[in-house]
Amino acid sequence: MADGITRACSPDELPELFRAALLSVGALGVVTEVTLRAVPAFSLAWSQTIDSDARLFEGWDNVLWKQAEFVRVWWFPYTRRAVVWKGDRVEKEDIDSGKVSHSQPPTSFQDSRLGYIVYQNLLALARWFPRVTPWIEWFVFGLNYGFRNGESTRVSGCQESYKAFLLNCLYSQFVNEWAIPLHKGPEALQRLGAWLNRLQPGDPGYVDHGIPFSAEGLWVHSPVEVRVSDTTVQSSAAQGNRPYLDITPDDGPALYLNATMYRPYHRDPTREATERYYRAFEWLMRDLGGRPHWAKAFSVSPAEFAAWYGADWRRFCGVRAAADPEGMFVGPWHRRYLLGEGSSVDAQGEEGLQRLALEEVGFAREKAKGGGFCVFGKQNPVVPA
Repeated sequence: MADGITRACSPDELPELFRAALLSVGALGVVTEVTLRAVPAFSLAWSQTIDSDARLFEGWDNVLWKQAEFVRVWWFPYTRRAVVWKGDRVEKEDIDSGKVSHSQPPTSFQDSRLGYIVYQNLLALARWFPRVTPWIEWFVFGLNYGFRNGESTRVSGCQESYKAFLLNCLYSQFVNEWAIPLHKGPEALQRLGAWLNRLQPGDPGYVDHGIPFSAEGLWVHSPVEVRVSDTTVQSSAAQGNRPYLDITPDDGPALYLNATMYRPYHRDPTREATERYYRAFEWLMRDLGGRPHWAKAFSVSPAEFAAWYGADWRRFCGVRAAADPEGMFVGPWHRRYLLGEGSSVDAQGEEGLQRLALEEVGFAREKAKGGGFCVFGKQNPVVPA
C-alpha cells in the first residue's frame, strides 16, 4: 500500500478495506496475494442454435436462462437473430468410464484462417463504405452459423470447460458493457434494435425506443454479447464479501450487454460511428437502471456514480482516501471517474485543479499511428508545503 506496508484483509479482518479491495480499480495499492475458492476441473457438453430474436424474447423469462446450467447469447441487430449457446457439466466419472467422450466441434468460418482474413477485409471496406455493413454482417453470420433458423443450425461438442468457454475476440476492438436487471433485457434489445434499424410504426419489431439521438448514417458491428449472472447467490453486504463498487443489482440476477466495435487492421471506424453508437447505448443503459463495467469504455461522471452507489460510493472513497492520502496510486483515470475535477486557488491567486501530492498527471494526448492515442503523464511536480 502507499505507506509501504502489506496488509491482509478479509470479511473478518479489515472488512472495509476488503470490500473496497474486491474491486479496487487500482486505487488502493498493489494486490500481491489472493485466496479464492474454485471448483474441480470439469467438462461441458454444449450446443448452440440460431433463432429469431422474437423467439428469444418470448422465452426470456421461462425458458432461455433455465434450459441449462450455462447459457450465453449473441444478438445480431441487423438480421434480428440470435445465437444461443447452452452447456451442462459432465461428471468426471462419465468421461473416465467412456460413457461420454470428448468431441471437438467443427471449425467455424471466422475461426478459420480464411474467414479471419475475409471478415477483417470486409470490415476494412466498410470503413470507406459504411452502408455495406448490414450486408457484411448478414453474409458473415450465414457463413459462421448458417442462413436458416432452428435445429438445422445446431452445433455441439463436449470439451474441457476451459476450452468450451473460450471466445475468439478476433480483432482489436472498442467495447462498452453495462449491467442491467435481467428482466429488462428484452426491452433493452428491442429498443436498441428499433433505433439501429430506424424502424417506423408498423414495421415488424417496432417499439418506441425513446433514444434522443439520430441513427441516420450510423452503421455498427455485431454482435451484442448477452450474458447473465447472479452475484447475490454467493455475496452480499451482510456476508461482507460484496464489493462496494459491484456493478450488479443487489436484489437479483444481472444481465450484461456488451456493444463491440471492431478496429480492422487497428483502424478506427469512420464518421464517429463508435462515439455515436456508444452515446446512444449508454443513454439507454442509464434509462434502464444500468451501471458500466469498470474495465470497459464508458462516459460517466463521479456525480453519477455517487448517485448510483450511494453509501457504498462514500465508503469506497473514504477507504481510498485513508489508504492513499497523497495519491500515489491516483492517475488521470481516477481523477476523471472517481475524484472529479475539483479546483483550488494557488498562492498567486490563480484558480487551478486541486491535485494530490503524488498524483500522476497526464500532460499530453496524441493520436497514434494507425489509430488510437498515446497518453503521456508525469507525477505531480507541485508538492504542497
